[in-house]
Amino acid sequence: MVIRSIPIRLSRNLSRSPLPRCCRLFVSCATDIEITEKDCELFEYTSGRWIFNEHLRLAERQLSFNVKELQKAAAESVNQPFSEVRSFRKFAEGGFNRVFEICMRDGTSVLARLPYPLTLPRRLAVASEVATLDFIRSYGIPTPRVLDYCVEINPVGSEYMIMERVSGTAIGDSWFDLSEKERLKVLLQIVELEAKLFALQLPASGSIYYARDLSPNCPKIYIPNSDGQLCIGPYAGESWWFGERGDLDIDRGPHTHPSHVLEAPAKKELAWIRAYGRPRYPFDRAYRGVFDYKKQDPKEHAKSLETYIRLAPYLVPPTSELNSPILRHPDLQPHNIFVSESFDVTGLIDWQHSMVLPTFLVSGIPNSFQNYKDKESLTFIPPRLPDDIEIMDMNERDRALEQFRRRHVHFYYLGFTQRSNELHWQAIQQEPSLLKRRIFNDAGNPWEGLNLTLQMDFVRILESWDKVPAPRSDGALPACPIVLEKQEIQKLIAQDELLREADAEMEGINELLGVASDGWVSNENFEIAKGTSESCRGQAFDAVADDPVEMEMTERHWPFDDWNEDE
Repeated sequence: MVIRSIPIRLSRNLSRSPLPRCCRLFVSCATDIEITEKDCELFEYTSGRWIFNEHLRLAERQLSFNVKELQKAAAESVNQPFSEVRSFRKFAEGGFNRVFEICMRDGTSVLARLPYPLTLPRRLAVASEVATLDFIRSYGIPTPRVLDYCVEINPVGSEYMIMERVSGTAIGDSWFDLSEKERLKVLLQIVELEAKLFALQLPASGSIYYARDLSPNCPKIYIPNSDGQLCIGPYAGESWWFGERGDLDIDRGPHTHPSHVLEAPAKKELAWIRAYGRPRYPFDRAYRGVFDYKKQDPKEHAKSLETYIRLAPYLVPPTSELNSPILRHPDLQPHNIFVSESFDVTGLIDWQHSMVLPTFLVSGIPNSFQNYKDKESLTFIPPRLPDDIEIMDMNERDRALEQFRRRHVHFYYLGFTQRSNELHWQAIQQEPSLLKRRIFNDAGNPWEGLNLTLQMDFVRILESWDKVPAPRSDGALPACPIVLEKQEIQKLIAQDELLREADAEMEGINELLGVASDGWVSNENFEIAKGTSESCRGQAFDAVADDPVEMEMTERHWPFDDWNEDE
């Protein structure tokens, strides 16, 4: 598939980040409480469009429920009768949930959040988030107060969670425009809140639940000092339940030993491959040309998973502190951080899919604050603006300022962590912490036709083996369980470089189109993005017009056409 022949013009005014989990596009609905099932805007996704496979994304977010019963539940949550409901509107919708605001005649307002049909695991996603919010709120973490929830069959016709609104406003896109002083004030508070999380004593890895929300035969480990109400139960992370994985009879935790934590996600994927795996193309269509448009064999990935399971015990740090179970926010980014007018943090939202894991597996700078791709950021040297910043042209100056902002956030997150969260700093400093987290995540990610990612992790493990395992009693290192021939390593590295090129090209095209990686685009930019994608398509086809085979492959696997996601 020829993509690099398309001219790419980048602009900072286009989408700078993927669609957040809780979208910041607000949609008002009728304020008359006499709302019927015909008011389809309540049940359909309206906050954006997709330039490919839109019918699938909309179907995943089609949410049917009884409006009147939800209003009743909201009124009851604040001890008021249904007759006191004054208005009901769609408030926000994101990747996993739709949020409604219900206002009472006395001015009280609450938010009701309902998960889409695509949101997994059913019941447990809501149940775990409720318990997690209640637990961490009791330790001073500012989160929404849950007023009511239901994960069983109920008159509303959907699982739901009703909660108070968090005061303040989400930082959102303004994060890019804050002054250095404002940004550092928020960043310091985030690190201090994380230090509170790192100080919590938890008995195992898994997810947090009220014991009453788990079946009697479901494995659970009770959290001390919770009066037997809260426990650690199965992992609520989506990757554990995606596709047919929810049907598997497997060990989903809780786990008390870090080796079991490391092995369990890979064993889950191995069980899925043996039950349901079949050859398929890589899900990312831009990757398919790297593998000559051939379907990838799940048996090859199964072999890699078996190798990883043999490797897992060697990834466990010898220091007990780095193995202690820790809870962190699953998606700590500006859209989930609320602040007051004086930039005091008033709330952290969206704790869905939270998991407790060993310290060495949860450590690291949150994605929205890290700048690991930048070599200068890795040196932990205070960032400086270029001396010639004032005489740069506008584009160069914008790039320099953006680079400085990213380095600034990365540096001060580390600096504040070193000062305020000793355990996290210790975990970040441990080498190769990034590599251990990466291979753990790659081994547990749902297999969708790509074997190379985990194989490249093996290459990096081999290169860093002197830093990976703890030495034996005699001071010698144990033998590495990974065996790769030099020729095989060279082939993997070459393929990985091609994948990196494909990633860069797709990132550029997505920025040109103003779309997220899944094709999401704002309503107002949909027609422009669709038209631009057609123009790119024409240019790509022109570039391969003299090669019938490449022409056929480009047309069959073009990234912005509708396609069968199961092939």
